[in-house]
Amino acid sequence: MNDKIKGIIVCGVVVACLGGTLGILKFTGADKSSEDESEAESSETESEEDESVQLIDVDSDDIAQIVVTNASGGYTFIGESESGLESAYIEELVGLTVSTNAISDISEDTAQLTAYKLVEEEASNLAKYGLEEPETIFEVTFRDDTVRTFYVGDVATQNRYRYFCESDSTDVYMVLESTLSVFIDSKESLLDTTLLASASDDDDIEFGVLTVSRKDLDYDMVFEEDDGEYEKSSSSMPSAQVMTEPIFSYLNGTTSSDIIYSLYGLTATEAVVTFPEEEDLAEYGLDDPQVTVTFVGDDYDYKLTIGDAYYEENDEGELQSTASGYYCVFTGVEGKDCIWLVDVSYLPWVDLEPGDIISTLMTWNMIVDVTEVNLTGDEDASFELTVESESDDDDSDEDSDDDSEDDEDDLEVTAVTLDGEEVDVDEFKSLYQYILTCPTSEICFEDPDGEAFLTLEIKCGDDYSDVIEFYKDTERRTIVKLNGRTSYRIQTTWIDRLIKNVEAVRNGEEVVDDY
Repeated sequence: MNDKIKGIIVCGVVVACLGGTLGILKFTGADKSSEDESEAESSETESEEDESVQLIDVDSDDIAQIVVTNASGGYTFIGESESGLESAYIEELVGLTVSTNAISDISEDTAQLTAYKLVEEEASNLAKYGLEEPETIFEVTFRDDTVRTFYVGDVATQNRYRYFCESDSTDVYMVLESTLSVFIDSKESLLDTTLLASASDDDDIEFGVLTVSRKDLDYDMVFEEDDGEYEKSSSSMPSAQVMTEPIFSYLNGTTSSDIIYSLYGLTATEAVVTFPEEEDLAEYGLDDPQVTVTFVGDDYDYKLTIGDAYYEENDEGELQSTASGYYCVFTGVEGKDCIWLVDVSYLPWVDLEPGDIISTLMTWNMIVDVTEVNLTGDEDASFELTVESESDDDDSDEDSDDDSEDDEDDLEVTAVTLDGEEVDVDEFKSLYQYILTCPTSEICFEDPDGEAFLTLEIKCGDDYSDVIEFYKDTERRTIVKLNGRTSYRIQTTWIDRLIKNVEAVRNGEEVVDDY
């Protein structure tokens, strides 16, 4: 036998031996990885073994009544009528808007009440579970007149659960606290805390009159839609609303937004007292409120009354220095007859002052809308403006009249005269920009004595004019009347610079912003 044949035979024997060994391992279960996987699956199955116990198993409409007694007093749940014509309700909360989720949770969770597991069968010491004298008891009456009573005990060692038993049994179970919370918590916790729904883009709500009254101020702040008497031809107003009391002022579109719209979506943290009496209102400072907000329109009449502040405690049990909320009453929506605790973030009116939200612009007239600017008094000057459209010469576009619709972007001041003499357009624009910066930082209601020493009139064709009158106050201060109403107190240096800037335009010099 030659060497090649010998090699083939030896290789065959080795392969056969290996195959036999693998076969033995396979058939004898000696594959260690498979054994480990099997043991892991068995252990996992054991750890997930269901120990739950079904305590009640009926349909939700089989629940006729549940009487709850707890640390807050309790309540009575009346199930849906057998005919289905009457919905389930809370007897003590009739007339208030109860959360629909709370109602369904009470009936459905009770009908399918399930314990996580049995903790101790025939326990000899219910006291250690908080079940000997439980704070929470609920008695369930079924449609067949069967009555069962259940006790809710202490929080279990596994914090998500409560100890639980039936009144005629000493078997102790653990039940999810989230399931039992509707029985543990006060009846007030079942209420819908949305006081006024948010307005959607589809809601056609006409803005009426919003009035904010603060106890510590001797005037009201009133806000109205900027239309009618106050409407300007410009579509770029700072805000769609204006302040009409205690002064007339345009509003800063950013800082005034919450003031104008925060009643919509107003939500309470919790209800504190249902159907409050006069003594309740007095207890929470609502008989002499800090702030009152009314919002009245064609189809609505809302009133938010804001009473005492609420302060949370820190970890040491001391009251925080800053209020986290206020006690409030809200009327104008049915089902909200409560004293509510509302988070301070929902109440921007509490410390509102006019200067917080008024525009920095005393007047708001786009320069392309202006036809004349006149000064009389210590300085006499009359500016006349020529405004033309950039598309006036484009006669080839037959659709230009339809598309432009007097678009202000097409308008431009092309010429300006001062007392009949042409002046530089760009310098006049700088002067007009300076006029628009007339400061509004200090409002003033006290009518000035004497006559105005300077009057500034801004005319917008025959449609509208703003008239600003300046009166001596002190050496450094001047009182301003806007359209006949005392409105502001400003630095006299602003007027001094205004007069100098008018002369600068007259002489072809540069307008200066500083004053």
